[in-house]
Amino acid sequence: MIRNLFLRLKFLCALSFVLGSFFMASCSKETDEFEDQKEVTADDESDIASERDVWSFDVKVMLDRATYKLYFSDADIVKKKLQERFDDVAALYKGKNGINFFDADIKFNPIFDESNVYDSSSEDVFVNGLTYRGDYPYLLIIDGCIGDYAGERVHSDWTGWGQEIVCLFDNGLSAADDGKTVYDILSKYKTSEAITHELGHARGVPDIYAMEVKTNPICNLIFSPVKCIMNVCWGGDSWSEYAQLLINRNKDLVRGEPGFCPLEEPPFPETLTLKMLKGEQPISNAKVNIYGSVMYSYTVENNSVSSYTTDEDGCIQLNPESLFTGTNGDYKYGVVLLEIVSSEEKYYDFLPVYEVQIPYLKEAKDNIQLDIVT
Repeated sequence: MIRNLFLRLKFLCALSFVLGSFFMASCSKETDEFEDQKEVTADDESDIASERDVWSFDVKVMLDRATYKLYFSDADIVKKKLQERFDDVAALYKGKNGINFFDADIKFNPIFDESNVYDSSSEDVFVNGLTYRGDYPYLLIIDGCIGDYAGERVHSDWTGWGQEIVCLFDNGLSAADDGKTVYDILSKYKTSEAITHELGHARGVPDIYAMEVKTNPICNLIFSPVKCIMNVCWGGDSWSEYAQLLINRNKDLVRGEPGFCPLEEPPFPETLTLKMLKGEQPISNAKVNIYGSVMYSYTVENNSVSSYTTDEDGCIQLNPESLFTGTNGDYKYGVVLLEIVSSEEKYYDFLPVYEVQIPYLKEAKDNIQLDIVT
């Protein structure tokens, strides 16, 4: 009896071992297959990511001696900090959550070594910017110890017209302690966004924030332009359709190469037709007065730039380039106010420059028509 019980227990133990081994082998096989699948998926995603083109641009970086000393006069530390900021810039151009704003990934590569540290004023470096820039397409001048821009902790500027220079300054004077605390100009705070915004100019996009209208002596309307990093960049992470079209137009080209459209030479159709409508009905034989708002003025001018009379279809035709640009060909008016006078009624509407350029950039037609619906 005891012997039979022992044999049965022995048999059950052996059976348990066999079944356990089989189960473990099965799990191991499934795990291996899952890991193999993960590797294939990762490889596939890598292949997909690698299929996107990369538009790459070198940026020579000049840094003031005082800021360099804050990093123990160690070029490797500065390079690491710069690369972190430019990685942020690439991420802002890339977009979040799988969004691809542009036709290719855009990367700016910081070029820095100890010879790029300057002992003169940043103004002197700027004046001799072409010499310092050399053969690089862009120059970034960083001055972490200047303090003359009231109300801003970080101040940045873009200078085109063949100079292709970004200036980035710390403004110690606006600090709570009047600049006694040294600000880390290479920290993430605002620096990455400022560089992103200014290099947006390098790729052909104007300051969209400069198109805002806060004061309007003609009527009580004000105007807020489209959301974009080229509008208010602090905390921003989106690119407007307008900015995307301008940047995609220039692809990986730089100034001087055929097909590149610089900021100072904005693209326009030959003619612009504006059709005035009240609901769906054309406003014919109406007087249309156009008032300009100069970029960065935030104000509508008191006097009209030009006047037209609509035809039977409610249309006027004009030259958009002569309307929106100044004598040097650069942007003059970021937005214009349309005053439509029909009988004893007046209607008002704003027309920002980007609403004229967007359909032209999409369709490349010589004549663009826009409906102005009141």
